[in-house]
Amino acid sequence: MSRLLLIIAVIVCAAGLVGAGATTNAVAGVAQCRGTDRIIPKQIMFPKGRTTAVIKDTVRLCTSHEYTLRARAGQMMTLNLATGKRTSFTLSAPSGDTVEGADGVKDWSGELPQTGDYVINIGTDATAAYTLEVTIR
Repeated sequence: MSRLLLIIAVIVCAAGLVGAGATTNAVAGVAQCRGTDRIIPKQIMFPKGRTTAVIKDTVRLCTSHEYTLRARAGQMMTLNLATGKRTSFTLSAPSGDTVEGADGVKDWSGELPQTGDYVINIGTDATAAYTLEVTIR
């Protein structure tokens, strides 16, 4: 009986979201993603002699793109993500901690605190084309 009540509550909440102006795609998107997003690992490669890499790709609903690159403490990194409103990135240091000011954003610039592999995770609430520009000096 309690399971039936839970199912009814979920249906009522979903109907309330649609009635409040949310699209049925938003409700369908939530229903499509079970658990955490599937991570697609990727590597950032800088062209020979360049300090900037530009990546153009599309991230699909229920996935995230996880770019890895090696950098040294004290280097300056600039990240710019050109995409729709529902897509952003998070930058993690080699320790696994999120870099200050680089969580759920589209632009970030700062001095890197550690030497090692940095991770740029691009997440989305909708399938989205994007251009990621990464500069390290």
